[in-house]
Amino acid sequence: MKRRTLLKASLAASALAAAGMVGAMRGFRADRQVLSKLGAGTLASTPTSKHVVVVGGGLAGMAAAATLAERGYRVTLLEKANHLGGKLAGWPIQVQGETVPMEHGFHGFFSQYYNLRAFLAEAQADQHLVPQDAYTVLFSDGREEAFGGGSLPFPMDLLQVVSESPSLGLEDVAGDRPGMKALLSYDPVRTFEEWDHIDAETFVREGRLEGAFAELILRPFGQASMNGLKQLSAAELIRFFHFYMLGNPEGLAFDALGLGCHLSILEPLSAYLEGLGVELRLGTLAHSVRFEQGRAVGVVLGGPREDHRIALEEIPEQGWAVLGPAFVRQGPNGLEARSSRCTHMGCPVQLSKSGFACPCHNGQYDSEGRNISGPPPKPLESLRVEVIGDQAVLHLPGQEESLNADAVILATEVGPLQAIAQSSGLEGVAPALNEAIQAVGMAEPYAVCRFWFDAPVREDRTAFYTVAGFRWTDSLAIYSSFQAPYIEWAERTGGSVVESHAYAIPPEDLGSVDAHREALLAELRLAFPELADAQVLHSEAMTQDNFTRFGVGEWDKRSPVNTEIPNLFLAGDHVKLDFPAFLMEAAVSSGRLAAAHICAQDGVAEPELFAVEPRGRLAGVP
Repeated sequence: MKRRTLLKASLAASALAAAGMVGAMRGFRADRQVLSKLGAGTLASTPTSKHVVVVGGGLAGMAAAATLAERGYRVTLLEKANHLGGKLAGWPIQVQGETVPMEHGFHGFFSQYYNLRAFLAEAQADQHLVPQDAYTVLFSDGREEAFGGGSLPFPMDLLQVVSESPSLGLEDVAGDRPGMKALLSYDPVRTFEEWDHIDAETFVREGRLEGAFAELILRPFGQASMNGLKQLSAAELIRFFHFYMLGNPEGLAFDALGLGCHLSILEPLSAYLEGLGVELRLGTLAHSVRFEQGRAVGVVLGGPREDHRIALEEIPEQGWAVLGPAFVRQGPNGLEARSSRCTHMGCPVQLSKSGFACPCHNGQYDSEGRNISGPPPKPLESLRVEVIGDQAVLHLPGQEESLNADAVILATEVGPLQAIAQSSGLEGVAPALNEAIQAVGMAEPYAVCRFWFDAPVREDRTAFYTVAGFRWTDSLAIYSSFQAPYIEWAERTGGSVVESHAYAIPPEDLGSVDAHREALLAELRLAFPELADAQVLHSEAMTQDNFTRFGVGEWDKRSPVNTEIPNLFLAGDHVKLDFPAFLMEAAVSSGRLAAAHICAQDGVAEPELFAVEPRGRLAGVP
């Protein structure tokens, strides 16, 4: 029997046994839900030439833009980076003379990502999804527990299923365990009323869930939300567990990408958007939203030109120094300055041995700021600098252009969203919305390291592992087993390519990129003993902090997609949704929902939206 089936059935058995209801329950199966429409619109397209500006070119923004353009809206999509994708973005790199795809890290495309999969199918961007046989948990002592496909009605063959697990027994989940009842009783209202006030680690302890179940399931799976359990809301952990494991008929069935993100997904999505007539404005910063009489009327691009002053005594006689928003040095012809923002996605650049480096995506620049490797498309921007008295004045470039809009969708990550809110003076226009936006935080940083080895991994290994029991490592992905051209490289060289992830690194443990690379490499050699003596031929490492925090007590503070401004909408995985969804699925769902609100206002037929079961299997049972 499949391991995922084991988990579902054993959890159901334990909770029902504890409540004395096994004999009273009929078997049932979770089904995909079709969400109710917001309005009764029937028009195939908008009756007027409405212009919608979408800010943010990640999945949320692309989904919103495509949905509206399909219905005749004129759409402008703004993205500050030079490419689409957000956290899904990818780029080519050079490894040993060959061009290979690189991205932010491994993405699992789960079967219950209904809205994401529908969007990809519309754009024919789902052609390189590769089904995986199992979702496997790997323990630090070498034990493995695999969860596969298939689903049984609830609660059939419970004792038989429990007996098949090498790690999990009925004694681990049965009995008086309030945490188990909470996991099986997810409710979009009551769960947050009862559990949002404590963190997930406390929930595990006070819910009497310690032991094999916590080590096998709750801790490694909860960490996959990109939030550490001491920071993660217990209610969010319950919602996460419901969405991925109990609230859908597919369980943990998922696909991997058989080709890099930018090749398999972003290129066809970009072509699809352009084919629909969406105006893509890449490398364009949205500075603020313009408001008149309580409505959004446009978006200001670029922002005003600014000057930054530095005392001359702060500038060293030799070498570059980081001063404010720039690197400054005494050059042969006077003062020189380079922007400290990477030309790839605007991440802060650091000084390195060879010049400058972007820790987010391993972008490299030489000592003059010229891009030499990684994803940066051009050199660091040169800034004009002049000496006035005892100060150096940096002239930061600015441009102001205003786009008029009938509606605006802000589909950015949390940091840019908060900056736009502040620059727009949102506090005075919509104080409640501004408070909600400023209350959202970022999860702890994470590290991604991809290693090229001169030796193979074991043939029977699955493509992806969630890892339990290590200090740093949270997951491992064997790229040489599922993605071209890594498969071909491994077959030709006899080597392997493995990516290691460290999620939710506490601030006190955050070190340099090199330090995380060495720590993850050491644990990878322990996790895969066959690579203990393998030589690392190449590696790519990065650290980032761009995932949403789902912190204690924050649910009620979040804004939904629709806001107190009738034509301003939010999209992204940080938005409060009335149905369970996380990560990529939450992003696409919120983008389509934002478009649906605009359609509903205009009497236009809305997109069909899907979700997993809205409530847990025992929700409402005494």
